[in-house]
Amino acid sequence: MKRTDAIRMHSEEAAAYSQAAETAVEPTRGWLLGAADTHQAMADAARLGDYEYDELED
Repeated sequence: MKRTDAIRMHSEEAAAYSQAAETAVEPTRGWLLGAADTHQAMADAARLGDYEYDELED
């Protein structure tokens, strides 16, 4: 997978989970926000070269 693809994919997932959390109620809201944080962390890791989930091509 290309680094840019991993960054884009995880950033889009983070945004989608965050958007869904805006109208959700607990406990679903908390789960969605956690998933958004996880995907944002994965995007950041890919951006910084610390991505451990797959080999990335530059």
